[in-house]
Amino acid sequence: MKLTDIHTHNRPPESVIGIQNLMNPDQVKNALEQPGLYSAGLHPWHIHPDYWREDVHMLTESIHHPNLLAIGEAGLDRLTDLPINLQMDVFRAMVELSEAAKKPLLIHAVRTHGEIMLLKREMKPTQAWIIHGFNLRKSIADGLLESGFILSFGAALLNENSAASKVFTEIPTDRFFLESDESTIELKDLYKRAANLRECTVDQLTESLYERFNQLFYKA
Repeated sequence: MKLTDIHTHNRPPESVIGIQNLMNPDQVKNALEQPGLYSAGLHPWHIHPDYWREDVHMLTESIHHPNLLAIGEAGLDRLTDLPINLQMDVFRAMVELSEAAKKPLLIHAVRTHGEIMLLKREMKPTQAWIIHGFNLRKSIADGLLESGFILSFGAALLNENSAASKVFTEIPTDRFFLESDESTIELKDLYKRAANLRECTVDQLTESLYERFNQLFYKA
């Protein structure tokens, strides 16, 4: 059974079932003509204030493609110069694409988890919302889990002193995934670390994540 990687910016190796993120809306249509599994959305770092609606339109044309398994990254980031109100307008548009496509939403959140929880309560989405690269304290994890989010963990788990390592053991079994994101880590090393933290075997963890991957991303 193959390892699953729900969010990577690199081309997944043959030994991994990975969802490769497409950052540029201009490239989505052509990329989807190639073999592979993908996600696509408007990242808050790459929103053009004058042209974001055109980017949304381009994405809309591809959201039902069978190889596009998720919408995103999308989200809010307090560390960018872009006004938060504009980021929220774009994020709402990405939520609408996720709902129209009936596909999960991969979320980038920096110092905005409260706002994103409020938006989820306001918009009442039917699709899964996944916070990618989670590496924050337990109180934030608890709030997100209570609001129905799924958390995805990456390379931060390899640091035994990270916030991710401290909360990972307490995340319900059906509410997390693993990802490589932009890192060049060996995914098998992330799985070994995660299995150790969960006090299970790598095979048990692989099977569990594989089953949940299929349930969430192939449910249609």
